[in-house]
Amino acid sequence: MQIKHLAQLALASGVSAQTLQDMLAQQNATLSILNGFLEQQQALFNSLTNTADITVLAPSNNALSNLPQDVVNKASTDPNFLSALLSYHILNGTFYTSNLTSAQKPLFIQTLLNSSSYANVTGGQRVVSDVKSNGDVNLWSGALSPATVQSNNFNFTGGTIHIIDSMLSMPSNLTTTLLASNLTAAVGALQQSHLAKTLDQQSELTVFAPNNAAFEAIGSLIADMTADDLKNVLKYHVVEGQVLYSGMVTNGETQGTMQGAKVTFREEDGELWVNGAKVLAANMLMSNGVVHVIDGVLNPENPSAEPNPVAATPAPAFIGASATGGIPFTTGITPPAATSTSNGPAATITVGPGGW
Repeated sequence: MQIKHLAQLALASGVSAQTLQDMLAQQNATLSILNGFLEQQQALFNSLTNTADITVLAPSNNALSNLPQDVVNKASTDPNFLSALLSYHILNGTFYTSNLTSAQKPLFIQTLLNSSSYANVTGGQRVVSDVKSNGDVNLWSGALSPATVQSNNFNFTGGTIHIIDSMLSMPSNLTTTLLASNLTAAVGALQQSHLAKTLDQQSELTVFAPNNAAFEAIGSLIADMTADDLKNVLKYHVVEGQVLYSGMVTNGETQGTMQGAKVTFREEDGELWVNGAKVLAANMLMSNGVVHVIDGVLNPENPSAEPNPVAATPAPAFIGASATGGIPFTTGITPPAATSTSNGPAATITVGPGGW
């Protein structure tokens, strides 16, 4: 392989500094498939060679051998997709495992993926890092897809390499992200209100997505809701112009929404709440922001709703609403065959002044 040949030339000439080519070549037994992909992207690889202060998240051969066939086909035929995918595996900064394991809360680390075709967030798309109970480093990408650092700190002149056990998944738009987690009611509601396309294309969003049970719990109200009423409610679940990862909000903080009224973040028993709805899965990355899955539909007419951690079943924020049987808005909405069931990193909150 060309990368291996470059490394052999460097070693033969007595160069002791470990370049990116050197280190990738030394790990070729584990990274030969990745090295082959990099050979198809010489412009990107040359750029990385001359870039300092980066961290390469290198999927192992085993990880790349288990890729879905549609990803393999796209990576093999679409150089722009392959370049974006590889860029998403490069962290902007040198993060040794000690930097990751010493963090007291999830880290939201910028990558070199900043193509507007794949990322609509300022500074580049993120990867979420947190630490397992056994001390291993977990990495979360699109649709809460997990990867674990297997071996680490292969240092080179521009940074370091960590070998990971799964390919990262580039975040998709809001609709695709919700479908991947089987949030079919939220997708149907967005489509019925004609908000889906707008939110898929907008940049810098934070979305609070009620789960299917939350929509089912207000079924009696939904039956009488006009299209404008529905749009008004759904807009109350969107913060525009900010990507609010869970660690960036403080207890009691308020944020204005697309609808106009404000939502309030609370911390109860170490869990994050938005008004009276608990965050069930936090920090679900999408191409243009982040999604937090919640257990209740928020009511813009009831912004003072507060958490009730002792309740076995969350009370709807809409007074008098009840379930009527069946999940609304799901007619004709089909999730992918494999849906995400992971909750991702903990929905931590910074309590007190200062924030993240």
